[in-house]
Amino acid sequence: MRDFVKNYINLIFRLGLSAVIISTLLLFSNLTSEPFETPKFLVLLTFTGVILFLGTLKFTIANKIVLTRTPFDLPLILLLATAVISTFLSPNLYVSLLGSQFRVTTGLVAIIVLVLFYFILVNNFKTLKDIRFFIHTFLGAGAILSILTLLSFGGIKFLSSQWNQTLNFTPTGQSFSTTTVLAMMLPLLVWGIISNTNIIFKIINAVLLTMFGVTIALTGGLSSYIAATLGLAVLLAANIKKVKIQGFAKALDSLFLVVPLVLIILSAVLSFIPPVGNAKNPFYTQRQNFPREIQLPFNTSWKIAVSTFRDKPIFGSGPSTFVFNFTQYKPVEFNQTQFWNLRFDAPFNEYLNVLSTLGGLGIIALMLLTALFVSEALKSLSRSDYLEASLAASGLVFFTALTLHSLNLVVWVFGLLILALYMGLKKLENPSQITIGGSVPSFLFMICLAAVLLSFFFTTQFVKAEYHHKKAITALSENKGFPGYQELVKAEALNTVNEVYRVQLAQTSFALANALASAKGPSESSPAGSLTEEDKKTLGQLLQQSITEGRVATAISPRSAANWEVLGSIYRQMTGVSQDALKYSLDAYGRAIQLDPLNPNLRLAVGGLYYQIKNYDLAIRFFDDASSLKPDHPNFLYNLALALREKGNFTEATKVAERILTLITDKNSEDYQKAAELLSDLNARVQSDIQPPAAQTNSALEQKNLPRVELPKTGNLSTPSALEK
Repeated sequence: MRDFVKNYINLIFRLGLSAVIISTLLLFSNLTSEPFETPKFLVLLTFTGVILFLGTLKFTIANKIVLTRTPFDLPLILLLATAVISTFLSPNLYVSLLGSQFRVTTGLVAIIVLVLFYFILVNNFKTLKDIRFFIHTFLGAGAILSILTLLSFGGIKFLSSQWNQTLNFTPTGQSFSTTTVLAMMLPLLVWGIISNTNIIFKIINAVLLTMFGVTIALTGGLSSYIAATLGLAVLLAANIKKVKIQGFAKALDSLFLVVPLVLIILSAVLSFIPPVGNAKNPFYTQRQNFPREIQLPFNTSWKIAVSTFRDKPIFGSGPSTFVFNFTQYKPVEFNQTQFWNLRFDAPFNEYLNVLSTLGGLGIIALMLLTALFVSEALKSLSRSDYLEASLAASGLVFFTALTLHSLNLVVWVFGLLILALYMGLKKLENPSQITIGGSVPSFLFMICLAAVLLSFFFTTQFVKAEYHHKKAITALSENKGFPGYQELVKAEALNTVNEVYRVQLAQTSFALANALASAKGPSESSPAGSLTEEDKKTLGQLLQQSITEGRVATAISPRSAANWEVLGSIYRQMTGVSQDALKYSLDAYGRAIQLDPLNPNLRLAVGGLYYQIKNYDLAIRFFDDASSLKPDHPNFLYNLALALREKGNFTEATKVAERILTLITDKNSEDYQKAAELLSDLNARVQSDIQPPAAQTNSALEQKNLPRVELPKTGNLSTPSALEK
């Protein structure tokens, strides 16, 4: 065993880290519901677990622990400790622990894996040859990534219809992550051009520099531009004198840098210049059609983060909970933006994300990590070692990205890889280690073994659940309701704490019940309907399951306004089968409003419920609230005008209808015609039976003559007095 560990652990480490690098940049799969981050994270988790097990086994055999010390150890350990405490203080424990469905890498488990990943790297980079090998692996995978991204940008379909049918397809999953990682590679390519004496290697690095730069220029955003420019600028500025002394300023060698930079700048300029006359500019055309990722503005992010910090200053709201902070603390002016009806799960940058979710201790840890690296990097930039200077510049690109964008798994993995490569290179010159003996190695091995086995078990369950969830999504998209329902049941049985599975099962159960009631329920041709006793039993079971799953989802994630909104919507559409459905619906919507107080759509839904029971006073109040929160939205005003008309307040209703016409710019649209008809009707003071869209029935389960169903009892209602009024 001793010989095996000694002889093969380095080989396993090399192969494993190479797999992590390649998969993080290039792997995507249709076997999981989230096709990009989830499979990448699974590879990273496997690598981390295997190397951690072998490393602690090696320590046990040697009867001592030998660890490399770096300046970044303390801030990373502090960040991890804060995340652990913050998770267990979070009201959304499972979300903070495991992350959200489509951002699993923001939870505590992912933070633990990423911090362990860094420590594993710095303790296994043994030689300069190792460091060079992984840099070349990094650059090679980056070359493939760049080619695939450019092919997609050019409209070349090289994969099936499920994947690169849009211009912004990239194997990392986001244009931001692709261009940021490529920006981190640019200083390494400059190092390759400067340090190599072989003309072939200079040409290869120059070609890659051009290709990566053009990819950033065409598909990147402002954050990628700034990060890439800063990385190259600080490296060249710090080394310009050194380059001239060594004769690099000779015309031939200078071309390997100048030509790529000129081509990069030219492609960027062409992508922003529209063609003149009949001329064609494919760079500009493709860029105009290129789907851009939506980023929450800095001002809004700042207000949300500061408000969260005010209420939870030490440990924040918990990992992966920014979306809940967003709904609770977003400023009212956000409703005037074009993205007013979206819920963002990440702020403008990573510092604000940490401030909001991990509080004061978290931001101190991250700022300390930043300050320590910048201090070390500025010293390295002026040294004679080009590789150390280029890694320092790449690290500065990473920390620049932290200030300009919230990060995902891809950027975190390669940011930590750069930090580890940088510290691995520095430790070759000045090694600093800590040694621990006694019984600690054996104790650590047992803990590690237990953790790895538990991780393997839960990861297996997670993968199986994701597989069935993906099959459910596919079946439901093909309008195969019952097969989709069965797959969701299997997914939920394997992962009982996933709120998304619960919500989707609730919605699917309701949809099946609604379909059954629609097909066999009472109709004009058959007032009694054709529901058999078995059908009624099935209908009741599906509705019971729909409510139960919806309520469990709100228990798993009690701060999720979206979950309460879904539950309210389900109750609302059951008014035909339960006399309590309306009251429960108002309760659920009331809780959603408490968690998302500035969401006008929630006010619209509640107003529609009150309109439905002809409580026009409260309907007017909620429609008025919705239109106040979003005064430029015609639909909110339309519902308000109808409620005012039913109340008999024709003067105010007419004023509202006139405002609607000023907001609709297309005079030939159906919306304009409806608003004009409403105004004409109000001017004539003619009553009608028109219902506002917010109160129109859209469920077969709202029919009054369906069999009664006893719904699960809920706790204290948040709006019972309003209902009674």
